[in-house]
Amino acid sequence: MTSPPPFLAQHLPLDKATASRPHITVTWAQSLDSKIAGVGGKRVILSGSESMLMTHWMRTMHDAIMIGINTLILDDPRLQINLLPASPNLRPPQPLILDPHLRFPPSARLLTEYLTKPSQRSISLHQPWIICSDQVSHFKIRALEGSGARIIPVKVDESGRIPPSSLPTVLGELGLRSVMIEGGSKVLSQFLSCKDKREDGSPLVDSVVVTVAPTFIGDGVGVVPEGEDKGLPPLRTLHTETMGKDAVMVCAIDI
Repeated sequence: MTSPPPFLAQHLPLDKATASRPHITVTWAQSLDSKIAGVGGKRVILSGSESMLMTHWMRTMHDAIMIGINTLILDDPRLQINLLPASPNLRPPQPLILDPHLRFPPSARLLTEYLTKPSQRSISLHQPWIICSDQVSHFKIRALEGSGARIIPVKVDESGRIPPSSLPTVLGELGLRSVMIEGGSKVLSQFLSCKDKREDGSPLVDSVVVTVAPTFIGDGVGVVPEGEDKGLPPLRTLHTETMGKDAVMVCAIDI
């Protein structure tokens, strides 16, 4: 596969995205029993080679990629596009970490690789940007900024959470036209169940891309945490593609 799968370009209208109206894609890989990780959040490889390659192509189509702090701490991901052919025209997305209490460890690979491989900056590595609560102490912010990360404080709700509805504004202020949200389960469920609409009346989430692997996990972490499966939106299937052993579905929120 030397270019993005045609169905992605067809059903993810990213060419229409702007900083004033950024496109939000929520995506994950799951088992047949709707699990995305093993017990305690242990990483489980679900995607086959074909759908994993598709995921890397999808990353290049977005300006940013976002995960929650729990996923970063558990998996220490690199969020790279290393499965794709080397090309100066293919850039990895900007890493965004949703981290209300600023728990980001300076030892995370996203940061250490950025610091230790300066020749690859702007080509294959980006400085991690961390979105945290504006209630976090200035000491913690300065300490992590001193370690090399960029910190973006935002307002939080009465529960101390960063409201998903604030993301379009944050993206716009950062000059980002699109974001691909990869997890974990709490972040996915918060965005999927968000009832707030955009100013134009459209749903907060524009696209949902789900990879289903033909396997069972059993005990593990579900796509939506137990007890938080209320208020999930109806989906409208736009396309289903078989990729190797997996099925990939592109959906939209059905309003």
